[in-house]
Amino acid sequence: MRNIKVLLTICFILTFGFATYQPADAAKPVKEQSETSIPMLASLSQISANQLQVTYDQPVDQAKGMDPKNYWIQSTTEQTPTNIATLGMNDKVNNSNSLTAEKVAIQASGNNGQSFVLTFQQNIAKGKSFKMIICYVTRPGAPPYSGDNGSATFIGK
Repeated sequence: MRNIKVLLTICFILTFGFATYQPADAAKPVKEQSETSIPMLASLSQISANQLQVTYDQPVDQAKGMDPKNYWIQSTTEQTPTNIATLGMNDKVNNSNSLTAEKVAIQASGNNGQSFVLTFQQNIAKGKSFKMIICYVTRPGAPPYSGDNGSATFIGK
């Protein structure tokens, strides 16, 4: 029950913009059944000058996985977002500062329903540090989800 309260608190914070989720490096408690049904970010890698590949720990609803409104890129060093970032380093996630179709195209990758390639309209700045934040992605056929799916930092190559 405590794990559910913590998850709900994190989801509330992300949804209403009080903080961004940063997973702890400490060992995580065993997930309760309801938590295991939420797809979480398993890996993030830059695969070309303007592309990132996102892989989840389980298959996701394809429409949710390909919707730019479910992804945010935060600058970890700048107050004002530049390059591919939609959030400055102190900005909070909200519905008006996610990625958009004008900034990125997202396509499914492979046939397992777990990987997606984000192709940006511009190259990812080399040497700049960013954090990808993902929210609202569900499993195929699952009810809507209003929380986070994880985050990861990366440095442009």
